[in-house]
Amino acid sequence: MKNKKLFGAGVVVYFILIYIISILESSDPNANIQSFTDALWYSVVTLTTVGYGDYFPVTFGGKILGLFIILGSLGILGYLIGEITYRINTYMEKKQQGFFGTKFEDHYVIIGWSEFARQVANQVYNAGHKIALVTNSKNDLELFNDLYENYNSFVLFADYKNMQAYEKVNIQRSKAVFVNFKEDTDTLVFVLNIKKEYPDLNIIINCTNPDLKETLENTGVSHVVARHEVASRMVASYLFEPHVAEYTNDLISTSVVEQDQDIQQFKLIESNPYIGKTYLEAFIELKKDLNVILIGLVINGVLEKDPADNQTLNVGDYMILISRGNCKVKLEKTFGVKEGY
Repeated sequence: MKNKKLFGAGVVVYFILIYIISILESSDPNANIQSFTDALWYSVVTLTTVGYGDYFPVTFGGKILGLFIILGSLGILGYLIGEITYRINTYMEKKQQGFFGTKFEDHYVIIGWSEFARQVANQVYNAGHKIALVTNSKNDLELFNDLYENYNSFVLFADYKNMQAYEKVNIQRSKAVFVNFKEDTDTLVFVLNIKKEYPDLNIIINCTNPDLKETLENTGVSHVVARHEVASRMVASYLFEPHVAEYTNDLISTSVVEQDQDIQQFKLIESNPYIGKTYLEAFIELKKDLNVILIGLVINGVLEKDPADNQTLNVGDYMILISRGNCKVKLEKTFGVKEGY
């Protein structure tokens, strides 16, 4: 504010000098500056460093004041350039920090960044889904922007406690929210607060202490993942059935190349060609036509790991199937929806 007042005072003085130089010059019949508009034009070409030379002071007093106008022009020009640069940098910084928000829908929000969150983001991003990160660290913000393309990702720098900030990641339109804090107590408090603001969120929690899993589940979240519990099962599997562990690890990872296999989930919409077929009919046709294996269904929100052969596939159900990496595009085209929807 102080700089703006000084700039305003400087502009006033600048115009006073222009007015005075017009009076001094107009008193000399040989001068080419004969009016205020002539003096103003002289100041403009001086300010913009054009220097046409069509107007210039010839009197002693005019030359002295002209010197001040030249110096004043440098100050005004420097201020304007600095102000424009500052505003551009401020805009770019706000944009980088997610200040203007995103219109993503059916995307996945990650709250809290770490190496574990990065691995989760990689799986979601490689599956072709949009991801939005909320972090309170500028270092994490820069790392995230370096890792992912902007058109399919968004990052917001914000205080985790500011519930209104989550509007900028369009959290109420998200597919799911992954809360990834280091301390389970921080996670518990955060979930209770965000549930008050957005009660319908589909929240998944990363739990570091298995003893708190039941407590966290009682907050109304959709899933609580005990990281060490999952890791211990994989280690045990590698100990006595390593090939099964390798296959399992492949299945739960997003397929990237043709050799990868992946467990995928697709929602059945009205245009799905397998609507009305039985589980056995769909199993055979999927294997024959698309080279994928139907291994389960989700009916009314309940996972059916071993459906009856005569179970009918209906709109709104989900198919759980195993496919290769190169089948994903074909499946999405056939089913009319993206993986996970």
